Amino acid sequence: MNQNNSIPDISGDDYLKVLVCSANVGNAEPTPTSFSAWVPYDGEINGSLTNTPYPVGQDEINVSVGPYAAAAAAINCNDNSQEGIVQSLATTNEKQKFDIIVLGMQEAAFVNKQKKDKELLDTSIDSISNNVGLDDTTTSSNNNNNNNIASSPPKSKGFKNPLKKGAKKAAKAGMVMRGISANQTYKRDTASMRNITGALTVDVLGYDNNKLNNLIKTTLPSYEMVTSSLRGEMRLFVLAHSTLAEEISEVYVGAENTGIGSIMANKGGIIVTFVLRDMTRFSFMTCHLEAHEGMTHYTNRNKNLAEILGGAKTDPVYNMQDATITSHHMFLCGDLNYRIKFSEYEAKKKRSSRAKKALKMSFKGPAGLKMSINKGNSGLMKKSVSMESEQDEEEAVEEVVANKDAMGGEGDSPTKMGGGDEEEAAGGEKKDEPANGSHFEQAKALVEAEDWKALNGGDELAVALKQKECLVGFSTLPCHWPPTFKVARGEGYQYNEKRTPSYTDRILWKSAEGMANNVIPFLYEPCPDFITSDHKPIRGGFAVKLNKCRPPHNQNLSDSVITQDGKDHPVEQQIQILVSDMKCTNLPIMDNELIGGLSDPYVKFVSSPKELLYSKAWPSSSIITKSLNPVWNENYHLTIDGKGMQNGLAEGAMFMLTVVDYDATSGDDVIGTVALNLNELVSELDLSGAGSSDEVQETHISKPILRNGQEYGMLECKLKTAFLAPKEVKSFLSGAKHVKTATKTSWKSKMQAFTGLAIS
Repeated sequence: MNQNNSIPDISGDDYLKVLVCSANVGNAEPTPTSFSAWVPYDGEINGSLTNTPYPVGQDEINVSVGPYAAAAAAINCNDNSQEGIVQSLATTNEKQKFDIIVLGMQEAAFVNKQKKDKELLDTSIDSISNNVGLDDTTTSSNNNNNNNIASSPPKSKGFKNPLKKGAKKAAKAGMVMRGISANQTYKRDTASMRNITGALTVDVLGYDNNKLNNLIKTTLPSYEMVTSSLRGEMRLFVLAHSTLAEEISEVYVGAENTGIGSIMANKGGIIVTFVLRDMTRFSFMTCHLEAHEGMTHYTNRNKNLAEILGGAKTDPVYNMQDATITSHHMFLCGDLNYRIKFSEYEAKKKRSSRAKKALKMSFKGPAGLKMSINKGNSGLMKKSVSMESEQDEEEAVEEVVANKDAMGGEGDSPTKMGGGDEEEAAGGEKKDEPANGSHFEQAKALVEAEDWKALNGGDELAVALKQKECLVGFSTLPCHWPPTFKVARGEGYQYNEKRTPSYTDRILWKSAEGMANNVIPFLYEPCPDFITSDHKPIRGGFAVKLNKCRPPHNQNLSDSVITQDGKDHPVEQQIQILVSDMKCTNLPIMDNELIGGLSDPYVKFVSSPKELLYSKAWPSSSIITKSLNPVWNENYHLTIDGKGMQNGLAEGAMFMLTVVDYDATSGDDVIGTVALNLNELVSELDLSGAGSSDEVQETHISKPILRNGQEYGMLECKLKTAFLAPKEVKSFLSGAKHVKTATKTSWKSKMQAFTGLAIS
């Protein structure tokens, strides 16, 4: 540790203490004991920190590049190790609690169980289908109406109730369908209620919702629900300590499904955005991405993230930008399904992928078709496989391919399942198998050796972040613990041999430009005592430094000043921005090939807060037609409205350059945004009104254009800023050529740019 650095006091109002919890619930009702092993009682911090076997410290994050770099920088900028945070909290007399608690859940849909045998209730298909999109079952522990419960015949050996199987499938379908027609979202109304969970009834929510809400209320009695959102099997709860709830405003919720056909809500995500104390904008996202191993599924997971960020817009003021751009701090959690893979395993995976594709083609047929699959002539019996669902098909394919690999089969054709060597089928070693065993055994050996570095080295998510294939700008901590997937439901870590142990459950975060060191991670751990799921939940604790205003040297911009003549004069200075030498490179093709297959880009200048630049529309540049590498020869002059700086310039003020593709026949398409910290652009200026008109700050910008967590080319420009009175602006602009005052791009200028004709 660096003994020269001071320990930040996170117990005061300058820091927000955030707990992010993520759990794939496994479509099973959590026991109170399991839930309390995941969510600390009443949000207490000290117990979680002092009892964790996986402390976050500087020695564990000694990196300068890649997805862990921002975390390392935040920890190293002060003595921000977990030990330092504990020491900071110990100096206070009161027990420290988290200010904000976020609970992200996946596969969080379940129905009631009978008290005696713990089997699912036989709920009639009719009662479920009548409540698709609203209620998975009308049964609850407080509801004794049995009209909707199918009676169970006397049990006998070998008897299977056909109604029960159908009811289970219908219940599952109803749960996945919730959120397709309407997203179930409940927001705290500061004017009418104190706690939203108190207003939710069993009849409206269903059994699983009611159970989870009761667990939350019991576990976190000092917290109020800011918002809770349900989308199929996904849930997102955001709670604030009762002392903080009144300071939260502008709560928005968005969601996007990425399941089958981008309609089913078994996969997808939910995003919640709010503003704290009118200064700091937070966003929290939970998601459940595509499952399974292999390059195709890896690529689809990256696509899923972009789809969620693009579809789940949360702020109507900034509908051109996603939450990763407009938020000061964004946290993402969920079952991301990224797996651990080793280089020795890639050749085998490619063969398996080809075999799966061929097998799937042979499985096509009517729903419910039963097919016999010959697994070979090595003594294994033929098996009848029922194709009742896509999941059944996938599992059948994987099982056949697994047996094929075990027998050393090399061909892609499903008719060549035989021919495997009997010794290999009986357990002999394959020629192309790694020396230390199968892929599962390789991962298991590393777990037993607690070689977390090697396991993290094969982490797909870390690779994706480093290669900027998803979530550009996000950071995470390395997982220095056993993989959380896929485990037996029970205590500890007993892994399923059909799946590679992997870090599928994760927490990431991203901060706006210039604010990366404002997030200090001090807790990151799994919860092995959560016993009701095939995943082990995780949780992360963060201290976030809140934004404040940068006062103009104790003189508000809206006030007046006394000059030497003794007269009272209003402060007239405003921030002036001159954008020059602007160009973009490697923009994506946005237009149809029939009209050129290029792009027609222009730039919108956007601010946060909105009132700094917005006047009926955002100011924008001219349009450069048919170019993927546009260059603007004009210089653009912008004035920051002083009315938006009445209390000084907020630390979170942002200046954004959003690149847009003009489309003459439909709405314009957003290519992406470069978001800048406005305070950094004026950090060298005296905003007191007493500075010299000669003070000019110059900043050179060269940054990737971002949209939905992915890069879409680069933007370069030069920015000159000054704090001037109106009479001084002319001198500021005198050295620049082709200066234009950036205004709204009119339809006439758009058509003129598109057609090349002058339009009167």
